[in-house]
Amino acid sequence: MIEPWNDANLQPPPVNTCSSETSADVKDLRHICNNIILILSRQSPLHREGAVFSRLVYKYDKKFRHDIGYRYFKKVNIGLKRYLAIKLLKDIENFVGILPEKNNDYLPTRQMLEYILVRLMTFSKIMVRICICTKQAAIFYLNRVKNGESYWMSLTPYALLSRIWSLSLVLTKHAVRWYNSLHQYVNQLQIKGLNFLPENYTLPDNLELWLNMKNLDCFGRFEWSQKHGVEIDLSLDDDNDIGIFENLLGHVNKLCEDNQEIDLGLTVNEKRDTQQLDIGETKIDHGEAVSRDTFNMLLNCQTKKQAIVCKHDINGIKDTPTLETFLHKEEIYRNENNAMSLTNHLSFMQWESLKRALNNLRNTSGNKNIEKKIKNIWKEKCEDCLY
Repeated sequence: MIEPWNDANLQPPPVNTCSSETSADVKDLRHICNNIILILSRQSPLHREGAVFSRLVYKYDKKFRHDIGYRYFKKVNIGLKRYLAIKLLKDIENFVGILPEKNNDYLPTRQMLEYILVRLMTFSKIMVRICICTKQAAIFYLNRVKNGESYWMSLTPYALLSRIWSLSLVLTKHAVRWYNSLHQYVNQLQIKGLNFLPENYTLPDNLELWLNMKNLDCFGRFEWSQKHGVEIDLSLDDDNDIGIFENLLGHVNKLCEDNQEIDLGLTVNEKRDTQQLDIGETKIDHGEAVSRDTFNMLLNCQTKKQAIVCKHDINGIKDTPTLETFLHKEEIYRNENNAMSLTNHLSFMQWESLKRALNNLRNTSGNKNIEKKIKNIWKEKCEDCLY
């Protein structure tokens, strides 16, 4: 059987009033309902974020249909649609319209209040679902930003998910407070007609415990299956009566003693081998005499080669042509995995970001302060990525 809060086709009970034997605080009940109406009527920021959300899903549904983060992104959109479909504000307004202006013997029936509480349960469940899905989707987009993929298709969804997560979390806390405030009036109202709730079904006394709000931060975490096995030395497991620290020291000392015994054995064998060797006459190669002119000529050739090798450097860029030559060489070195490449530590997206920033300097008029600008960009997008 589907629970009432999870039934999308749940029909409201008939609008009716009946005399109450116990006196209920109508003023406080009206104040709670007016507070709900006031807060729900001011959710235009959430509606705007939902409109932007639906437009992104509509525009890029085919382009990112195989992306895992985008699949969780679509789940948030489904949750927002269900939030708009429950129309909780209209139900609260209908209930407030039946409340008397002052304390009166005729009050709304218990079935009508139970319907409002069930709608609040549905509302809170949808908000919790949105919180969990936004957190799961944000994990993928945040990892892309950390990896250097800071283009708009990573930053825009992450910012949108962050705002929706904060708004939905606040509405969840409001729903818990509204439910706990209205639940105390259930026993003060009378039943008239058929029961609204099914048999053997009771409403929770505390919505916070029913939603498990204390563990809300733990929801939505992935249990990754890509876990590497860790091999544990069984000798470290003998810590019944000895502390872990002493057991580790004993294990290290034992390894050191084994290494010393191996070293002693090697030295003894080396001495025996040296005693068996026959020492013969040593021949010393004194080389060949070379004139000073030929020596200087060879030395100059080596320095020229080193200068040619070290020519690929960021400090050698003085103007736009040298910048173009540097980028062309760096692209070749990266494709060949050459050791001459200065950006081997950068990922593809980080290299593209650095190249785009340097290419923008080529379009600027003149070469004024181009060296200083290149060094600033290089430090920000290349050298800082090493740490």
